[in-house]
Amino acid sequence: MSKIRWSEVKSAATLDPDADRYYIEFPDDYRVGISTGNQDIMCILPKGESDADTTDFETNHKATWMKRLSVSNAPFAAKTIGGKNLFSRITGKKFTLTAGANTCLFTVPYAAMKFNGVEIVGCEAGDYVDLYVLDSTTGTYTTVPNYQLNQFGFTVYQPKDYYERHSNYDADLYINMQIKAAYNSVSAKDIYINYILHELK
Repeated sequence: MSKIRWSEVKSAATLDPDADRYYIEFPDDYRVGISTGNQDIMCILPKGESDADTTDFETNHKATWMKRLSVSNAPFAAKTIGGKNLFSRITGKKFTLTAGANTCLFTVPYAAMKFNGVEIVGCEAGDYVDLYVLDSTTGTYTTVPNYQLNQFGFTVYQPKDYYERHSNYDADLYINMQIKAAYNSVSAKDIYINYILHELK
């Protein structure tokens, strides 16, 4: 696959003024793109170096592009919380989807943990997802199996290929609780979800 250049993204945006213009800011680069509803076009612009395309974007276009999300600093001020230590436990899982509604479940494997982010790889423009926390399959915490404890994503539309969301605050989850992604897919495909977890022990 050929690398998409900033000039191509900018030209496509000019040709389609109604397209959704967005950028994602990472510590080392910008992912700048447009979404026409049928497809996404995205390029990568490096930060921290003398790059004419990056300068053009920052100076002339950044203000008119919507900031979709950015990578935030870690929410934890220290590695120790309440006398217990935090250990990073990022965990990925593959899901095979059909076109339409799908249920993707992840079961918490640790006695106690903090949860503050999710990444979805292989998503498609037009996909959308609702995200929930459920009780265990046996109702460990509410006595009701699979009881909905919380919802933290509401019809979240996905960009092409990659979605990332990190929260500045965390959720407390306990062993055998479930993270449910109710995923509506445009087509049959595989996606990969990374759960940003921190074991507390």
